Amino acid sequence: MSRLNDILNDYANKNPVRFHMPGNKGKININVSTDVTELFFTDNLYNPDSDTGIIHELENRIAECFFPNLNNIHSIISCGGATLCIQTAILSLLRMNTENLNQDKFLICDRLSHISLINTLALLNITPLWVYADNYSEDFITCIKDYSEIYGNAVIGVFVTSPDYYGRLKNIKSIAEVCKKYSLTLITDNSHGSHLAFHNHGKLHPINLGADMSVDSVHKTLPALTGAAVLHTNKRFDKELLLRSSVRAFASTSPSFLILQSIENMTEYLSANGYDKHKILLENINNFKSGAEDIGFKFDYFSTEPYRIVLCVKLLENITNISGGEFLYKYLYAKNIVCEFFDSNNVILIPSILNAEDDFDILLDALRDFTGEYKFCSQPSASVNREKLSVSHRPVAAISLFAALKLPREKISANKAKGRISAEALAIYPTGVPVILPGELIDENNIGSIKQICEYIDVIVN
Repeated sequence: MSRLNDILNDYANKNPVRFHMPGNKGKININVSTDVTELFFTDNLYNPDSDTGIIHELENRIAECFFPNLNNIHSIISCGGATLCIQTAILSLLRMNTENLNQDKFLICDRLSHISLINTLALLNITPLWVYADNYSEDFITCIKDYSEIYGNAVIGVFVTSPDYYGRLKNIKSIAEVCKKYSLTLITDNSHGSHLAFHNHGKLHPINLGADMSVDSVHKTLPALTGAAVLHTNKRFDKELLLRSSVRAFASTSPSFLILQSIENMTEYLSANGYDKHKILLENINNFKSGAEDIGFKFDYFSTEPYRIVLCVKLLENITNISGGEFLYKYLYAKNIVCEFFDSNNVILIPSILNAEDDFDILLDALRDFTGEYKFCSQPSASVNREKLSVSHRPVAAISLFAALKLPREKISANKAKGRISAEALAIYPTGVPVILPGELIDENNIGSIKQICEYIDVIVN
């Protein structure tokens, strides 16, 4: 049996071209001798000392780094990834909603939300009001209006994912405007868009577009260690009594000082070089895309954020029994180029400012070899099938997320699951977007998607 150490060391020794997370691309040098716990001179991340001021000062520098033109932003550090930020944001909203404490609470949510949101809603007994956004931003705006009028002040806020795994952006500015009209807090899961704070004066970052809270999973696209994240909020949310208190409800009492160090180093680097480095990165990406278009690839420049690369490929000859996306992913892997993930028609690459210009040259050369060997067609990513991020129909919730969390369960064959109630959220990773949620009824419409993910499924004993 392979040891994890052996696998990871072998991978690192190959010196691959990394177009996958995290954004540090394996180029951060952290000395493990600095791996400590909370000591009297190190401060405590989740209960900072106002005398030492280490954590407070670092969080203030983060807010200034990300939003140099704003003075009304709190930034809260997470060593528990975006998951902890989402948990903190939702619990904070719940605590702010003091009217009718025994009343059911609802959150208007993107159905393509990450599994961490699903688990948070289940733990806090909040009912999601789903938006199945076929027309994306327009559907969201319509649903916010409709749900607000139906459920009134029982709706505690709105949760939007933008950008998604493919880099697709929603119209956060328009969504924020309608949220303000109905006095609803807007949380944006900006996990894949932390770098947007350093593009075009931050005009694409959700906070600058009117969001009240932004979950920034900084390790995904910025130079920090895995698990590094930041929750940005406007200052109407009390930082200590509300936000930090909510963090403590979920966080490990042993935050990683290695992650903290990487966040501090990242902040100092971005404060000095963030805009310039992202300008260079974008030039490299655009030059790459221009070269790739010359050999037959097409890109969606209009609905996606500018740094995400989606290679759409559909093979025109029956050379294998696997899809074009999987074939190209493995073709590049054989050339020591490791991308983030693939679906049937797409390969997704996540570059960062630590990808050198040579990385893009190597990638383009590999694609030239590919196009010389195989016939394919490419379509703009907005028009292709994205089954890993799609919910093909609207499942029926037989019981609540909270109820499903507590009930006993059993594992059965997926072939025999029709008519049963799912006990778990089922999602392919990446992208972490569930095809079915806890408490939803399994029917003939989703049984095929479930079987693609797993042979056996946990269902509620009933």
